[in-house]
Amino acid sequence: MRSLFLALSVVATVTGLPDVEVVRKEPTCSNFPFFRQMNSVAGPFTIFADSTGTDIDGNRASYTTISDASIAAAWVGIATRSDVAVPQIQCQVFGSAEMLAMNLNGQYQPMSISEYFYHEYDGLVFVKNVPRGAPIEPHWHYYPNGTRMAGTFLGWNNSTTWAYLLDASSNKYRIRLLTDSAQKLYDGEFTGFVRVGDPSLDD
Repeated sequence: MRSLFLALSVVATVTGLPDVEVVRKEPTCSNFPFFRQMNSVAGPFTIFADSTGTDIDGNRASYTTISDASIAAAWVGIATRSDVAVPQIQCQVFGSAEMLAMNLNGQYQPMSISEYFYHEYDGLVFVKNVPRGAPIEPHWHYYPNGTRMAGTFLGWNNSTTWAYLLDASSNKYRIRLLTDSAQKLYDGEFTGFVRVGDPSLDD
């Protein structure tokens, strides 16, 4: 498959997001919204766009299946509309790890961040990733005055800025994690956060 991201021209650095301090939380289900201690599960909840500065803020996650099952079952993006059906997502135990999982065809499958470097899937959120990926971790954001920004934000290792790009074939926004503040954006990309919970609540 032709690499979409590599074919695009680099146009800008990451700008325009709120000035916040990112604090990584331990990747345990108790640090995600709607935690149920009785069964050690958090959720179900949704993933949605936040702080993009566009009209997709609050739009929720959707997924696109991947034909090559040796890569993953699906990649997760953000819907272009706010009135679409969305999959259920929760945090649960897989073996010795507590991970986000998406209900895919009636079964919760683990989610992770792709580590296909120099590939069109680099930094995307995968469902049922076959090669090992980076864990999706919860983070809190704090403004310079010490006030916490409402919500729990997804990322990895203190990186919570995502690049959004409209994918014409699926009509969804691909989201890729930017792990370096100096990373460039490709043509058509813009930045934002990815939040977990309920868009109507300040959880």
